[in-house]
Amino acid sequence: MAPNFALLVFILCCFCSAGATTIYVGGSKGWSPDSDISTIQARVGDALVFRYTQDYDVEEVPQLLYTTCNTDSKKPNQVYDDGDTVISLTQPGDLYFISGNFCRTLRLYVYVDP
Repeated sequence: MAPNFALLVFILCCFCSAGATTIYVGGSKGWSPDSDISTIQARVGDALVFRYTQDYDVEEVPQLLYTTCNTDSKKPNQVYDDGDTVISLTQPGDLYFISGNFCRTLRLYVYVDP
């Protein structure tokens, strides 16, 4: 009985992790104004990978800041500046990302499906 249970757990783990995707934001150009970045649809369990130079950062922001780019009145939820940022998507919903000094030209909306 125990070996069958262990096999069942192994199979379930494989199915659960098989759907996860690593999404490289901006593709081969990375997180830069030269990339074709606008909207990504992802799922819980996926990971976003932002690769960028020291000229940029990645800021996870509220929708209002994403829409207005008014960084004086609103602060980002999180700021990343390590050049190789991986963000695991752990819950469904809307996520908004900008690069602080390039808010109008370097921005991303992500819808995360359950």
